[in-house]
Amino acid sequence: MTPNLASPDNPDRPDRPDPLRLSQRSQSIGVSATWAAGAKAAQLRRDGVEVFDLGPGEPDFPTPAHVCEAAQRAIIDGKTRYTPAAGVPELREAVAAMYTEREGVEYSGQETIVTCGGKQGLYSAVMTLVDPGDEVVIPTPYWVTFPEQVRLAGGIPVFVDAAEEDGFALRAEVVLAACTDATRLIVLNSPGNPSGAVMARRELERIAGFALERSITILFDECYADFVYDDAEHVTPLALGRDAKAVTVICGSCSKTHAMTGWRIGYVAGPRHIVDAMLKLQTHMTSNATSISQWAALAALTGDPEPSRRMVTTFGERRHAILPRLRALPGVSCTEPKGAFYVFPNVSKLLRGTVPTSSDLTNLLIDKAQVVTVPGAAFGREGYLRLSFATSMETLETAIDRMGQVFADLVA
Repeated sequence: MTPNLASPDNPDRPDRPDPLRLSQRSQSIGVSATWAAGAKAAQLRRDGVEVFDLGPGEPDFPTPAHVCEAAQRAIIDGKTRYTPAAGVPELREAVAAMYTEREGVEYSGQETIVTCGGKQGLYSAVMTLVDPGDEVVIPTPYWVTFPEQVRLAGGIPVFVDAAEEDGFALRAEVVLAACTDATRLIVLNSPGNPSGAVMARRELERIAGFALERSITILFDECYADFVYDDAEHVTPLALGRDAKAVTVICGSCSKTHAMTGWRIGYVAGPRHIVDAMLKLQTHMTSNATSISQWAALAALTGDPEPSRRMVTTFGERRHAILPRLRALPGVSCTEPKGAFYVFPNVSKLLRGTVPTSSDLTNLLIDKAQVVTVPGAAFGREGYLRLSFATSMETLETAIDRMGQVFADLVA
């Protein structure tokens, strides 16, 4: 016999607990807007609708052949069992060698950890570093997950705005002005999602120096490190020198640079005591990342870089081709992204009447033009859209033409 417990359908038993009650933690956050955009596009395709999808943060290139071959060899060789929770030693050493060579700051394999994608690396770092009530400085526009991860840890996001007139490239002065005695963490993302902004060396050096003085940790998301264009230079807080290592936690990923989004391999490099604390958390959360994917990632980091270079070159060509088309649309202005593979056009002049928000505009574009975009509000900046150019030129050109038709009706 089913017990007569209180529930939304049976409210007459106040003496019994609601068995369907959800935690406040789970109810305090929303679904990722980028994930939701992808789900909407997938549903439309299942319904037989032709979709022009500019939502995904996912390269449209295949994983390089030598990476796939390494995964196949791992399966044949029986490398399908648990690995150490922090990752196979060879991959940890490869991550350490990469940062040692690139940054000129020595890392050991024990100062790295392999995670189930970059997102888990960032989440584990936040959960390791942030206590309830700690303040975390997050620049806007931000990647949609940053503030939610902080809230899940009980932290308090403190938002600072990167200026559109600077191409959304963050200035140190706004970060420093936002820091208080309660500031525990500064989150930086360069090249940036959604704006494609690349932080200048002098700004990163200034923030790193300040963080050293105040004993504030910098969580640096560089998942788009290889996607820089023209004269842009990718720099981390370690530009300040080896002293900055003490306050810098760098999170990278194979997902973008090596077209390995589904393989779910990220990595973190940082001070040994922070990495060790993240490892304790990982032993209870995920154990190791997939063994086969780790051997594939090792091939990606140590093998032929040419497939990745070709992909970045192609994305740069797409960026160059679509910017004038976007800027010619009615009511639209757009800064030039220096990195990543997104544009973040300003559409505030279109938001009025029955379309007052960027979310309303994204819904209108889906309904009227079958074009999928992501609203700027999801990134902390109302009045903008995020468009990915990690798709074919044919899709980009058709989508922008369709957007133009919708926008023309709005300004008429």
